[in-house]
Amino acid sequence: MRLEASRDFGSRECPSCGCEIPANTNRCPICKYHFPVANPRQRSMRLWGALLMLALLIAMLLLGRF
Repeated sequence: MRLEASRDFGSRECPSCGCEIPANTNRCPICKYHFPVANPRQRSMRLWGALLMLALLIAMLLLGRF
């Protein structure tokens, strides 16, 4: 997948040195911190976990226990 060089992706803060860097980079140019990249399985597990928590919250609200 190719990214447009002119597209603005915003910025994020490096947790190691606090420098603001472009959000589409995976390594800080100052301290060389490498941002972890979640693989597809980790992303799907987070999604299922969030959906399960949402379902439990809705069930608790419907049953009047919250």
